[in-house]
Amino acid sequence: MNTPQLKFLLTLLTLGLVAPQLLAQTFNSGSTGSYGPINVTTTDVTLDVPPDGVFHCTTINVSANRTLRFKANALNTPVYLLATGEVTVAGRIDLDGERANSVSGGLPGPGGFAGGNPASVGSPPGDGRGPGAGRAGTRTTTAEGAGGGAFSTRVTSGNSLRAGNPYGSALLLPLIGGSGGGGTEGTPGVGGGGGGGALLIASNLRITVTGTLQAEGASYLSGAFNSGSGGAIRLVAPVVSGNGAIYVRGGEGNVTGGAGRIRIDTLDRSQLSFNLVPEAVASLGSMMVVFPTPMPRLDVIEAAGTTITDGSGPVLVTLPFGAPAAQTIKIRARDFGQTVPIRINLTPDHGASKVYDAEIPNGTSNPAEVTVNVEFPLNAQTAVEVWTR
Repeated sequence: MNTPQLKFLLTLLTLGLVAPQLLAQTFNSGSTGSYGPINVTTTDVTLDVPPDGVFHCTTINVSANRTLRFKANALNTPVYLLATGEVTVAGRIDLDGERANSVSGGLPGPGGFAGGNPASVGSPPGDGRGPGAGRAGTRTTTAEGAGGGAFSTRVTSGNSLRAGNPYGSALLLPLIGGSGGGGTEGTPGVGGGGGGGALLIASNLRITVTGTLQAEGASYLSGAFNSGSGGAIRLVAPVVSGNGAIYVRGGEGNVTGGAGRIRIDTLDRSQLSFNLVPEAVASLGSMMVVFPTPMPRLDVIEAAGTTITDGSGPVLVTLPFGAPAAQTIKIRARDFGQTVPIRINLTPDHGASKVYDAEIPNGTSNPAEVTVNVEFPLNAQTAVEVWTR
């Protein structure tokens, strides 16, 4: 899913603006404290992301010269670091996407989307994943060159017409990561860079960052500008302070992947002096809501005749031998309160993706469903993804 509808977002924004004093007294990050403290003090740490993506912490401390990373869960959810006490980051929290190679596209940071696979003997290159995915192409910077992923912005370098398009909300509701770049032609080609991940940090009291938070897209390793886009970082606390840096650049700082998004929500910004990179994609407010209720969502609940359990993760389909390409996909929408325009992406491991648009009348029934006729690529595992448009 991509963005909640405007009416929903404006309601939340109004809530954050009209009651700051009340929220300051009662703000709760949502943490139960059950995970205990996270202390990264003597060595770098990589944590397994819980099934729902949420760490229910008491306090969080990342010391200088230390790095906290995460291993994605099966659903590849964003990472939510919630704390009842203070959060202090003097070192680094890293959700960068990974570079690709001649075998596969780059993996994303948790909550982001993978790069497209490279071509190999007998197989064409694949498009990137995500709502702003770059499409596959040649290993050049010409119009036919493989494109970089987009998020808040799209690639402006080179002449490729295959770069992804911007998506998402400046409010980062819902939280979503960066998109992957497209793979390149060749024998073999090179995969697209992975998109940056998605991170939310919330504290009942204070977040202090004198170190670095980063969710950058992975750089290209070919002659094409096919990097992953930057990801998403959101901070929520009554006090957010420090002079650290937040990076959501595409392509690890070059301009071959679109930039991600930064959002900071706080009631006291008097001690906030961050280096936001790129600054233009950052927004600042006082919307003291971590998990809005209700949160609109889209789910693929049936694909090619197979029932999909809500929230069961990435939907991957490989048609049985001899099955017809013509199939149906059923999408469920809930809590939008109006008709929802949607876009379905079918992205095979190799070859071009297919796009289908539809609408779901979620204003007259909740939840609401729509069935869409599609054609699956044959002899290829295909990811089924759906977004608002």
